[in-house]
Amino acid sequence: MALVNWPQRFLTSSKVAMTDRPKNNRRVPFAGLIVLIAVAWLVGPGFVVHAQEQLAIVSDERINECSGLACSRVLTDAIWMHNDSGDKPRLFLVGADGETRNVVRLKDAKAVDWEDMCSFRVDDQPLLLIADVGDNQAGRTSNKSPCTLYLLKEPAFSGTKEQSVQPDVRIHFEYDDGPHNCEGVAVDAVRREILLLTKESPLTTAIYRMPLDVGQKEQQLVAHQVARLPLAFATGLDVSPDGRTLAAVTMWEGWVCRRETDQSWDDALHDSITRIEMPQRRQGEAVCFSADGKYLLLSSEKKKQPLWRLDWESSLPSTR
Repeated sequence: MALVNWPQRFLTSSKVAMTDRPKNNRRVPFAGLIVLIAVAWLVGPGFVVHAQEQLAIVSDERINECSGLACSRVLTDAIWMHNDSGDKPRLFLVGADGETRNVVRLKDAKAVDWEDMCSFRVDDQPLLLIADVGDNQAGRTSNKSPCTLYLLKEPAFSGTKEQSVQPDVRIHFEYDDGPHNCEGVAVDAVRREILLLTKESPLTTAIYRMPLDVGQKEQQLVAHQVARLPLAFATGLDVSPDGRTLAAVTMWEGWVCRRETDQSWDDALHDSITRIEMPQRRQGEAVCFSADGKYLLLSSEKKKQPLWRLDWESSLPSTR
């Protein structure tokens, strides 16, 4: 979904920056100074405010608890969505106007607690990964409702309202240190890694890693911890198409981390991350990068929620 190709009304926005100043040298009134100090205190060091724009309202009432979001790698003006637990194993293809274009059901798949999805390319093949990884009671194991990832080629738009597809790969996995509740999954196609972000307290939230193998049909893997992150109850994760930027969100805020070309996520996440402001969402949940990597797309749970676009890249340093 190369947003540069979306209708112009979806692209125009005005940047908001904490560094904006009056064009002249007049003194800021005392009351204004107090407000600025208060904002600086609330925002905190390193907090970056970015351009944000509402793109559309998701009109389909069947999308009542959007938990996963992924831009299409086939169409330039559509995104994939899925609901949280309680729904069928299905994906919704939603256009730039917020209208549903297609519904795809996954054959022979369960939807115990779908929490996230992502899109990416491997050998120029557009792929989708759906994560059935929610575990509020921390009780899912290989012998009891195992956490499962479904990998499939992105379905071509058929022009029909509904179709069924068979996942190409099924991955069952456990964590190396016991069960975790997880709501964020991403794929770094450059490093061929699957990344998982747990939804826990700031003291225990962590990112885990598994190898990405798009060929083996049935897999049993172990996710190993990469780093702990100071995030409270994270709800979404994604990696940019170039594999250089990782974005994570909670219900209230977001974070991005940049890595150098030859740097691992282990080192990058232990180096530094940048906090970014999220638009006000009713119950912020999912995030994904646009296909060109220039924007973050954001959604919320509940019916008829807005789809947001966040311009984050222009405010970040070129290297970290």
